Amino acid sequence: MKVVGDSVIAFDGVTAFVGGKEVLRDISWRVGKGENWAVVGPNGSGKTTLLKMVGGYHWPKKGKIEVLGRAFGRSDLRELRRTIGMVSSYVTDRVPREQRVLDVVTSGIYSSIRLWKTPTERDTKLAASLLDLVGCAPHAGRTFGELSQGEQQKVVIARALASNPVLLMLDEPCNGLDLRSREEFLDGLTRAAARTSMLYVTHRIEEIPAGFTHAMLIRDGSVVASGDIAKTLNGRNMTRCFGVGVRVRRHGGRFSAIV
Repeated sequence: MKVVGDSVIAFDGVTAFVGGKEVLRDISWRVGKGENWAVVGPNGSGKTTLLKMVGGYHWPKKGKIEVLGRAFGRSDLRELRRTIGMVSSYVTDRVPREQRVLDVVTSGIYSSIRLWKTPTERDTKLAASLLDLVGCAPHAGRTFGELSQGEQQKVVIARALASNPVLLMLDEPCNGLDLRSREEFLDGLTRAAARTSMLYVTHRIEEIPAGFTHAMLIRDGSVVASGDIAKTLNGRNMTRCFGVGVRVRRHGGRFSAIV
């Protein structure tokens, strides 16, 4: 599926409720082609609901949504979802630990967790090339359970890319990772950033990979600031977003917050 128009994601005045509670309020947002966005905010700010809405799993109470040029309510969302990759702890936890790493990635071509059919030579070559892209080619013959957490997350990135998604969404993918595993994972993500548009949801700005172009800060369901990442992730905006005094430092394309 190709992007129709200029926007990968377009929200116009979107308001959403969960369990009768308003969780997103009047969100207007554009993600353009070639942009990689970090969505940052405290727990309970509405980040995960936003992600679900992009994937067509939660509908707005008010407003309009278009993803990859397809308007919700006038498009086949099943077709749309096949063009969106997902990386999260939920996906990682479902991968069988005894499965061979190359097969984990190959299964992504067929949008399944296990590999239920004999792959073609072309599919195997594609999976191998994606493992090489994220820096895990030497692990192709190992089992998934033998890898470190960071290596496992990189394999899940490769798996998500196997279906050639136009958009890759990442929901708090560093949860549970120690420092080394986190950096292994972010290294693999940085390698993959040029292949597709990315949407990265987190409450820790130090987890945002180098090379991301834009950021949106949300608090209590409303946008605090949005735009170019270097202009958006500053102390004033972060203080407003998290309700505590924050200084922001940038080094080598990465950010850190000091309270």
